[in-house]
Amino acid sequence: MASASEYRVLISEFKSKDGLPPALKGELPVSSIRFRSIFSAPGSATITIPLSANPLAGLDFSLVSPWRALIHIQRGTRILWAGPLLSWNVDLSSESVMLDVLGLWGYYRRCIINRGSSRHPEGYIVSQLGQHTIARELIQEFGDRPALWDQNDVYASNGPNALSFDPAQDPGKLRDRTYIWYEWKNLGEAVEQLAGVIDGFGFRIDHSQDAETGRISNHFVFTPQTGEPTRFILEHGVNCDVTSLTSDGDQMCTEPSMNGQGEGWGQLKTWWYNWGLEGDADRRIPRLAVVETHNSVSRPETLAAHAWRTAAVGQTPMVIPDVRLHPNGDVTPANLRVGHIVRVRIAVPNWPSLDADYVVDEIDVSVSGTGEETTLALVPLEIYKRVEGLEPGDGSPTEEPE
Repeated sequence: MASASEYRVLISEFKSKDGLPPALKGELPVSSIRFRSIFSAPGSATITIPLSANPLAGLDFSLVSPWRALIHIQRGTRILWAGPLLSWNVDLSSESVMLDVLGLWGYYRRCIINRGSSRHPEGYIVSQLGQHTIARELIQEFGDRPALWDQNDVYASNGPNALSFDPAQDPGKLRDRTYIWYEWKNLGEAVEQLAGVIDGFGFRIDHSQDAETGRISNHFVFTPQTGEPTRFILEHGVNCDVTSLTSDGDQMCTEPSMNGQGEGWGQLKTWWYNWGLEGDADRRIPRLAVVETHNSVSRPETLAAHAWRTAAVGQTPMVIPDVRLHPNGDVTPANLRVGHIVRVRIAVPNWPSLDADYVVDEIDVSVSGTGEETTLALVPLEIYKRVEGLEPGDGSPTEEPE
């Protein structure tokens, strides 16, 4: 059974002087840890440190400062989570300090596309370039690049150089994207929107420690939007407990309508109809409309891709199990990652049973003196299936998005 003694909390500088992955500065004694990983989004962590353990012994006090410190959570030999320190709070009654830490991807939501790039002097403008390549270049040029090459240029990126990428990564589906510098497009939002359209991608950040140097690398991992297949089977009463099972039709949709750039008659719009879902004799549901606005989208095909993604999510009610892993089971935080596909099995007396595939959307781990508790948020794999027979409305593109 996993225990708190298997966990370590390490600290380093977020941005190093030499632009290399920062070297570790030390280890923090902790009494409890809670951290959450989220697929294609930042997570968070809360760490409690007893003052009686003299947590800053041997450390420069200025290191433990918001956005300067990078916190890493290690289980056994594996780094499971990392992110910058956002705040700390001293509770004098309990003589403890609570650290509030943001998942590493949260930093890139604090960056903007506000200057020229290697692709275009007026911003970042590309045509028919792989979506993985677009995401990597946006991150590296507008979020990660350290300003070591020109300390006098205040407009230069001054990032932490925190992420690495697979040099052999497939470039991905071809896309067109335009981000003019004066629009000040949020970098994190740009990547998440690129990932979130139909036939987009998923992503997470994995962490590893170099055995010789001790430096920790943060690797940006592109995954299929539909998740990564695994052999993991989560069976109620065997290696997990399914505490509840919910069928939710809140996001069901047969008429996805999207607004893009512009106003009034000049606004870009697209809308589609899922005639098959409305006319299925075995389901017989009424028309369910969803309207979304994407002010930054200027291309019809991109707006149509958002509509298709909404239709895919809305084509079936979501049956969601709440899953808590057994601490001594064969599936643990050490071998499970967000974006993994798992099979969930549960026999429900006098009610339809469940035997279906899910994508792990969130992993929430709580560690204290009593042990480790892990809960999962899962998304049905079915919502990623392309909609058959989706028909365009008047004024929409006549072909489905590429």
